Amino acid sequence: MPDLVIHLRGPLRIAPGDGRPLAGLTRRGQAMLVCLALQPGMRAERGYLAELLWSDRSEEQSRASLRQELSVLKRAVPEAILAADRQAVWLDAGAVQVDEGGAGDLLEGFDLASEGFEDWLRQARAGRAAEAPADAGDAARGERPTLAVLPFEEFGAAARDMFADGVVDEITSALSRCKEFRVIARQSAFALGDPGLSVPEAAARLKADYIVEGSVRRAGERLRISVQLVRGHDGHTLWTARFDDRLDDLFDLLDRIAAQVAGQILPNLRAAEIARARARPPQDRTAYELMLTALPHFWAHRGEENERAIALLDQALLHQPDFAPAMAYKAWCHAHHCCYTWTTDGAPHQAAARTLVSRAAPMVQDDPGALVALSAACGLALNDFARARSLVDRALLLDPNNAWGWLRLGWTAVYVGEFDTGMAAFDRYDQLSPLDPFRFNGLFGRSAALRAMRRFDESVALCEQGLREGTGVTWAYRMLFGTHWLAGNKDAAMAAARKWRAAYPDITFEMARNLMPKWQHDPAYYKALQELWRQDG
Repeated sequence: MPDLVIHLRGPLRIAPGDGRPLAGLTRRGQAMLVCLALQPGMRAERGYLAELLWSDRSEEQSRASLRQELSVLKRAVPEAILAADRQAVWLDAGAVQVDEGGAGDLLEGFDLASEGFEDWLRQARAGRAAEAPADAGDAARGERPTLAVLPFEEFGAAARDMFADGVVDEITSALSRCKEFRVIARQSAFALGDPGLSVPEAAARLKADYIVEGSVRRAGERLRISVQLVRGHDGHTLWTARFDDRLDDLFDLLDRIAAQVAGQILPNLRAAEIARARARPPQDRTAYELMLTALPHFWAHRGEENERAIALLDQALLHQPDFAPAMAYKAWCHAHHCCYTWTTDGAPHQAAARTLVSRAAPMVQDDPGALVALSAACGLALNDFARARSLVDRALLLDPNNAWGWLRLGWTAVYVGEFDTGMAAFDRYDQLSPLDPFRFNGLFGRSAALRAMRRFDESVALCEQGLREGTGVTWAYRMLFGTHWLAGNKDAAMAAARKWRAAYPDITFEMARNLMPKWQHDPAYYKALQELWRQDG
């Protein structure tokens, strides 16, 4: 049962999963929950929310209003659903259900004294009103979606300047390396020839489910590139970003731009596909759609959510027994059960992960996402760090902009004591996907590296930040305990230990030692963990 259900059709209703009334929500608090629920990954930057909900105020005033509203909202919604840091605000996607069923318009009768929100709501209503009962294109049939990159507009450049075409070439090439969607060849997109076509018209001609469009503005050595990801059949904007840079080395510049765009399009397109798949009745979902709907449960990093992910992946494999990406993600889920001690007996999960890796590996040699998932399973459940490194290296060779690949490379490097490599990989992960739903796991990875490097204060700060961002994640209290203990902060260590033991009362040190990865880089941490059971908490 979800902790919170947001009913969007007809008059807005927001209630806990058990249906009880939810008191204490202000009008802007309701609007904020709706906006977050409809964002990719249920996450938005603070500046975006402030401008959207308080568009009549200065930036300083709107941000102050946002801080005040967040404090009110956190008292009204069930605990641990809403979280924020200095950069972003987010909902726990595994605990929140968005219900768009029923009759009526989107947020019928709802308004807010903010021009930014009213504009956003009009666009959202228009987008949903244009939706067919089943989305147009290949995606509606459960196949991987198709993406087209249209020619970018160019401003401030000399006639016959080809820079914008070069940007589109590089973005198309970067996106083509990802196997989670199909990318239409550049020649086909440029052959449309009519810049006056609307997005739905261009998408229909290209048979594309999603369109990437943008513009390039130049002023001397300064450069600004605006990019949008748009749903093809109705022109609804799903994501937009602006990239500022300088004209220096042309090839390096094009590489940087393409990497940033490709890295951020994937999670936003994935979020759109998850929302689309969830809108289809469960019995009608294909193997691909079932795999998509498993992902938010998988990245929630909680035992019960992980079980739900495994169940959905099992359904996907019933539909299509040889669907290797579902096997790979299922192997990763079983690895999570071991690594995060969500079980007292890791043997069945380790055996399942080993079988799934063996079956899937020969079939996913050109699929970067599946290779990353298999790499995680090898490292977290099978303690085969050499194979984990080989798999993730191949994934990043195929797609250097795969953010989760850099995340797993970072962890794998930390496990074998290559801390500089690990920290550089986490840097790359952050650059590619700054609002990624797995971001808290990257913070924990940095924390583990810094702990092994005996930079305890920095390690503690990152671990605490990860616990704030990873809503409901409790396994990391063992990390916090170990770091505090090694730093000599005994009281803080035991406070973290009590929280870990309360969440995992049946785990003994021997079980934990058998379940967790067998890294070699930080033996002092293993010794510190023994204190969880030696000390009175």
